[in-house]
Amino acid sequence: MFRMDQLAGYDRSTILFSPEGRIVQVEYARKAMQRGTTSIGLVFKDGVVLVGKRKMDVLVLPNKKIYQIDDHIGAVFSGYSADGRSLINYARERAQVYRFMYNEPVDVDILTQEVSQLMHQYTQFGGARPFGCGLIIGGIDITGAKLLYLDPGGAVMKWLAGAIGFNKDVAENFLRGLVKNGNKFENMEFEEALINALAALIVSSASEPKPIEIELGYVLKGQNFVIKTGADEEIKTFLEKAKKVAEEWKQKLGEKLEESGEEEEL
Repeated sequence: MFRMDQLAGYDRSTILFSPEGRIVQVEYARKAMQRGTTSIGLVFKDGVVLVGKRKMDVLVLPNKKIYQIDDHIGAVFSGYSADGRSLINYARERAQVYRFMYNEPVDVDILTQEVSQLMHQYTQFGGARPFGCGLIIGGIDITGAKLLYLDPGGAVMKWLAGAIGFNKDVAENFLRGLVKNGNKFENMEFEEALINALAALIVSSASEPKPIEIELGYVLKGQNFVIKTGADEEIKTFLEKAKKVAEEWKQKLGEKLEESGEEEEL
């Protein structure tokens, strides 16, 4: 993407542009996001599903990957956990302020713009650094189901489906393949969307994740955001089907996973 000799001296502050027009600290923040455990979001007919892989260790209790922002909104991040939790807490605060002021739930777009503005501010002045993580925010408001991606630099993209974190390109290749085969995310039923989201996580993992390592959240029209793990009884059936879908996709395309690097969510 760029050579270090091109960036000498331009990575000392967020207020410096490189000769190529880059803010190098933001590029570094994106690298931190890419090293985080995989996170996936997908819009379906009646809602949104978020899936993430939790970092596990025999000496550590399971950490959270999916977070509820408000009754109708959830989020998942990849990158530095402290940065991600800080943004999650800020989003929760803004959602509650909006509810207090207007006595109604916040629109997903409005909440996302507020969080993105905070992220962008940290790229505009010295003495600060960009947030070393990216977020996927999903929810349902009066205009329907929405899925939005927030870049460490503060940019916002509206998605039908997408992935961030380690091996995100592999997950997105799988999701693109669904579209090429005639599947439209906005027409998918809940069960199909959940299976495909889990399959995307599995194909992007260097080794098959254990059920307890998988955390997912979803929201359906007229219902609150729900968070579960792959070890929950009602999710196990979907997970087994997702493993078959992932295996068929790997055999069909001979997809090779990224061997270099390692997931690292700190």
